[in-house]
Amino acid sequence: MQDFLAFINFEQTYAFPIGNETKINIEEKGQNYNLFFSYNNPQSTLDNKQFSILLYGKITNQAELSYLLGRSDKPLSSVELIAQAYSYWGVEFIKELEGSFSLVLYDKNKSALILAKDKVGKRPLNFYYSEKMIIITSHIHRFKEIETFTPIINPRSLASYMQFGSILQPNTILEGCFKVKAGHYNYFDLEKKESYEKKYWSLEECYKNPKILNSQEYTIQKAKSLLQNSIVKDYPSNEKIGLSLSGGYDSSTLVALLQEKSSQQVETFTIGFQEQQINEAIDAKAIAKHLGTNHHEYYFSAKDALEIVPKLSKIYDEPFAEYAGTPTVLTSMLLQQNGLKNIFVGDGGDEVFATADDTEFFERIHSLSHGVRKIATYPFKKIPISKIPYLENIHNLPTKYTKFLQILSSKNISKTVEARNILFREDELQLLIQDYSTPIETTFNEIDFKGHHETVDEIIGTYFKTTMTDGELVKSYGAMNYNNIELNTPFLDEKLIEYMATVPASIKIKDGIKKYILKEIAYQYIPKALLDRPKSGFDIPFTSWMKGELKELLYEQINETRLNKDKLFYTSSVIKIRDNFYNGNDLAKYKLWRIFIFQLWYENFKG
Repeated sequence: MQDFLAFINFEQTYAFPIGNETKINIEEKGQNYNLFFSYNNPQSTLDNKQFSILLYGKITNQAELSYLLGRSDKPLSSVELIAQAYSYWGVEFIKELEGSFSLVLYDKNKSALILAKDKVGKRPLNFYYSEKMIIITSHIHRFKEIETFTPIINPRSLASYMQFGSILQPNTILEGCFKVKAGHYNYFDLEKKESYEKKYWSLEECYKNPKILNSQEYTIQKAKSLLQNSIVKDYPSNEKIGLSLSGGYDSSTLVALLQEKSSQQVETFTIGFQEQQINEAIDAKAIAKHLGTNHHEYYFSAKDALEIVPKLSKIYDEPFAEYAGTPTVLTSMLLQQNGLKNIFVGDGGDEVFATADDTEFFERIHSLSHGVRKIATYPFKKIPISKIPYLENIHNLPTKYTKFLQILSSKNISKTVEARNILFREDELQLLIQDYSTPIETTFNEIDFKGHHETVDEIIGTYFKTTMTDGELVKSYGAMNYNNIELNTPFLDEKLIEYMATVPASIKIKDGIKKYILKEIAYQYIPKALLDRPKSGFDIPFTSWMKGELKELLYEQINETRLNKDKLFYTSSVIKIRDNFYNGNDLAKYKLWRIFIFQLWYENFKG
C-alpha cells in the first residue's frame, strides 16, 4: 500500500513516533518549525539543498514538460521535472502537469510547503492546519500517529456521509481535517504561518468554452483518437494488462482499444452473481470471447460478503457505503493472485460521454425562476407529512415528499442533483446523530455553471465533481491501492475531458441515445447485439445477505451497548432503523447499510 505522512511542528517539540515500517526522509530544523516526512512506497522522491518533493502517482506529459523546459536532451525523473518546472514557473507550474498524482513540495529557501492534487482528484491528499502544527496525510488513519493531535469525528461530516454514502470534498470524517480539492493546490508559508488555497483547473470552465460544430464523423474519430492517446499515456511497458469488464459500453470499449494496442492478450476480470437479475458475467464473457481476451470470472457469494465486508473498514480510508465496493475489492484480490500490477477501469465514462437522466425534467423545473418555484413550496411546507403516522412508511412517502420540495426549490441544477441523491432527510439526521447542527458545505455548494453551458453539461458535470470524484474513484483507488495495483482511468484524461466539454449535447445524446459517441466507437469493434441491453447493479444481494450471513456481524456493530458507548448516534433511532429492516421493511436496508459500514469503519479506526 502507498501512503505517507508529513508533520510540521511550530512548537519545537518532537512528538513523532517512528514505526518499523516508516522511512524518515528529512528532518529540517527551521527557525520557527520542524518538519518531518514519512512515507511508504512513493512513486518518486527528491531531497536536495533546495527541495524535498514527494510524488504519489504519475505525470503523463513528461516529454512535453521536458521540451518546454528545454531539457529534452537529458531524461529527467518526474520529481526532477517538477523541481525544474517550479523553479521556472513558480507555484503556477502545477497548471502544466497532467496525470494522476498527489504532490507535496517543500521549498527550503522560501520555507514554503505546497500540496497539490491532479485536476480530477484521482488520489487522496488530506491535511490539518493550526497555529501549532500542520499534518499532511494520504490516508486518514495516519493522523493518529501524531501524539499531539486528537482525531474527533465531525458530526456534520458524519451526516453528509449518511446522506451520500461517502465524504464529499473538501471535508473528511475528522473535525478540522480537510481534503485537498481536485484541481487545487494549498500553499503554506511556514515562517509567516500564512496559507491560501487556489483553484488551478476547473471543469466548469471547460463547459463554458464555445461548442464546436464539427461533423458527427469527425467528432467520433476525434474522441476515439483522444481515448487511444490516453491509453498510450497510461500503458505500462512489458507488463500484463488487466481490465475490470462489466460488459457495458465503458469497459468493453476500453478492452477493445487495449487489445488493439497490446502485443499480448489483455486479462479481463468479471464478478458474477447467482442472482440473475443483476448478473453481468454472461454478457461480459461473450464480449471477452469476441475480443479474444484471457478472461477470468468469479461468482460472488454470501460467503465472500462475510469475508470481504469486514475488510472494507481497512481498505477504505473513510466510511464508504458504495455497494459496488465489495466486488471491486474482490477484483483487486483476483488481480493480485494472477500477478497483475496494473488495471484499467471505465470510471468517468458516464460523465465524460454523457449519461444524463431526465434532462427534460430538469429543464422543465428550471424553466421557472428560482423565486417562483420557492414560493410554490410554501403551502406544502405547512403540511409536515412525516408527522402523519399512517403515511410515515407508505412507499417511503415522507422522503419522496421532502425530495420533491427540495427539487422544486433548488436554486440550480447541481442542487437539484443533490436533492435527488440524499438518503436521509434533514429531520431524520437531527434525530439520528448526536451534536449535529446544520448541513456541512460540500462540492454541491461550490459548483457554478454560470455562463455558456447546456443542461446536459450541468447534470453530468455535477455528477463528475461529486459521485464520480468522491464515489467511483474512491471505490476503485481504495481497492486497488490496498493490494498494490496501479489504477488507470483513460476516460479521465484532461484532453479528452476538455474536448468532450465542447461537443454539443445534441451529439452526445442523440435521438435519446445516451453516450452516443462512445457507443459508435464501441460498434467499430463489437456487434451491437452484444452490447445493447439494460445495465445491472450490485445492491440487490445485500437484502438477503444482511438477513443471513451478515446478520450476526451487523448485530455486533449495531446494538444498544455499542451505540451507547460510542455516543455518536442516538441509540433509539438507530435501533428503530435496524428493527424496521428485520421486521420486513426492505426500504430500510439502504439506511441500515450506511450505519453498519460506519460502525465497522469506526471500530477499526479506534483500533
